[in-house]
Amino acid sequence: MFPDILSKTAMSDEHSNELPDVTLEKENQDLKEILEIALQITAQLDLENIVKNVAWSFVSKFKSETVTFLLPGDIDETATQVISYRGTKQITPGIELPSLLSLLAFLEKEEYSQIQFSTFRENYPDKAFVELLGSLAVDMIVPLRTDKGVIGLLLLPKYADGPYGVQEIQYITRIVRFAAIAIENSCLFRQATTDRMTGLYSHHFFEKALAEEMERARRYKTIFSLVILDIDHFKAVNDTHGHLQGDRIIKGISKILSQSIRQVDLPARYGGEEFAVILPGVDVKGASVVAERLRKRIGESRFPCDGFTIGVTISLGVAEYIPEADQSSSDVLHAADKALYKSKENGRNRVSVSTDR
Repeated sequence: MFPDILSKTAMSDEHSNELPDVTLEKENQDLKEILEIALQITAQLDLENIVKNVAWSFVSKFKSETVTFLLPGDIDETATQVISYRGTKQITPGIELPSLLSLLAFLEKEEYSQIQFSTFRENYPDKAFVELLGSLAVDMIVPLRTDKGVIGLLLLPKYADGPYGVQEIQYITRIVRFAAIAIENSCLFRQATTDRMTGLYSHHFFEKALAEEMERARRYKTIFSLVILDIDHFKAVNDTHGHLQGDRIIKGISKILSQSIRQVDLPARYGGEEFAVILPGVDVKGASVVAERLRKRIGESRFPCDGFTIGVTISLGVAEYIPEADQSSSDVLHAADKALYKSKENGRNRVSVSTDR
């Protein structure tokens, strides 16, 4: 009898001594995972990849049904970006949210590292906004906080294994801290390299990227093509409908351009109503197909204008960089520009290909 009691006591003591080791081991494993994720997200400047890596880490760790980021608009900060994942697949939540600025100021003032949605519901004064957030099945809100303040927020659903414990919350807030820094760096990079009106790359960044692409093509004996396009009779559009309408058309064409090319391609606003696209690894024949697709899509589009719609056409020039031709970046630009003016001289609304070699 006594040996059994002693045995149970010893067993109890043995397990109690193991508990701190198990907790420490788990914490060390968490820190290792956090470091790996931090290295992944802070080493890049692409917002979508940063968000994807964070979302996938929470899906893997907590089996989160959804992971949603809310961020101010890239160009218009009063707009709201909603980036959401269900599992490892990006989804469109089908909800339009008003400006986040008041919410970000609220989270900044209260200095929350995280807040349960039930507490947020009780304390946030804009109840209509609360109900909109509630439709996203959120259980916890985590501010994206940097040294400059709160720049966005992360929404997480209920934890499948029960309430989030201290260790789970620490894991989440540590990763979100790194994510906030990475997202801020991404936004600063975008601001420094993009045209504010269109969201396309700026003229200055385009010239730098063209020189880098040429150096890459020269080194590895590959090719690339350049497309330059210009809105036909744009001055007449401004004179007839006003510069505000002209800006709307430029924005609309920029959106079509971004949606019509690959992720590796580089679209830029080259001038007032002039655009350029670098197409890595594409010969002049393939670039002509891209250019013709752009011409058709823009020519078939209608742009809102004070209760009615108007259409515009574009002219395009295409040139290819060939390493054996010993061209400079200005040579390729000049060739594409000559092809563009050939399109204009031949009646506009067409694609012309450079014959310069």
